[in-house]
Amino acid sequence: MYIHHIALDCIHGSDFVMERPNGLIDYLFLYIQTPSTLVIDDRVYTINVPSAILINSNTPHKYFPTGLTYMDDYLHFAVKDKNAFMNELLFPLNVPVHISKDSLIHSILSHIQQEDTPSNKYSSRITTHLIYILLIKVGEQWDIMQQKNTGLPHYNDLLSVRSQILNSPEKVWTVEELAEMAHLSHAYFQVMYKKAFGVTCITDVINTKIAQAKVLLTSTDLSVKQISQELSYNDVYHFIRQFKKSTGLTPGAFRKKLY
Repeated sequence: MYIHHIALDCIHGSDFVMERPNGLIDYLFLYIQTPSTLVIDDRVYTINVPSAILINSNTPHKYFPTGLTYMDDYLHFAVKDKNAFMNELLFPLNVPVHISKDSLIHSILSHIQQEDTPSNKYSSRITTHLIYILLIKVGEQWDIMQQKNTGLPHYNDLLSVRSQILNSPEKVWTVEELAEMAHLSHAYFQVMYKKAFGVTCITDVINTKIAQAKVLLTSTDLSVKQISQELSYNDVYHFIRQFKKSTGLTPGAFRKKLY
């Protein structure tokens, strides 16, 4: 592996925007530590911090803070054999992976930075192994994300309900309706849903609508009012307030920042 550049604890203000319409020739590993928005190949992600992502070479991407600051660690690197590299990768490219706060991601990146020196004849071999360890640790976190709470009572019913929420941002959902879909009482459903997914069902409903709003803001010319109606908001100002609470920006400011 060849390291093109590595930097830790990079801090920028609220006006920071990184945009690469053609991507990079290298792989880009980001460890994002502040609330942010990430756009990769027209897919918009709200970053749940801390998160890591490995962006493929030549992939258009853009990211910026949704709060007052942006902070990350980043690593640009190239590999000799892309096919072999991909066969060993334990998580998907271009998809954010939520990282537990007690993980060693930042520490491993720090070791990579320390070892990346031309004066050490072993540095290339050491950094190569450290990068693989880094990616294995992210793969471990990805696996945790996929398997978390699968043994929980009623998990399949809860997962089915969540799938319908995530795939239907245009619908108006109530807790009572969702609980009935899971064949659970109102109170028990709310407890089990949060235990399974770490958020309430209403938070998922709101986040799904906001995520779809971002897609419509970036891919259509619909007005903010029209988008709010598409997402079944009765009051456009309620939609604007929820959007700003989630992203730190009004829908209009979000659209302007992307373009």
